[in-house]
Amino acid sequence: MIQLTSCAAPQAVVQETTESPEEVLSEVLTGPSDSDGFFTRSQASRGERRFDQLCSDCHRGVEIRRIWFGGQRHQTADSLYKVISTTMPDGNPGGLNSDQYTDIVAFLLSLNGYSEGQSELLPDQEILEGISIPLP
Repeated sequence: MIQLTSCAAPQAVVQETTESPEEVLSEVLTGPSDSDGFFTRSQASRGERRFDQLCSDCHRGVEIRRIWFGGQRHQTADSLYKVISTTMPDGNPGGLNSDQYTDIVAFLLSLNGYSEGQSELLPDQEILEGISIPLP
């Protein structure tokens, strides 16, 4: 099978792949998988430093593991991102840029056992919606 890697580019690049059309379509529709990882180690480390600086006065790790990641409050990483980016930090809601909020989400995902990979998590709604937070 031949797969176009970028139709929006002025000169599309053609790559041959051994994946079936169904596998390619599944990857496009579902976003990153656990086996691909969701963020890089350095991104999660940046998020941890920022979390320690801005969030740890109000939030603890046990709270994040039990409440935020129970699937009851947030069913996707996008839901979590939206709440964090519009209501936090206390006293300056929305005061960080999108990459800084995404770094914090990467840290929270790492804290809850999500896999690291080779690509950074992007502040993209479709990608974040594709990362589910299941009920325990």
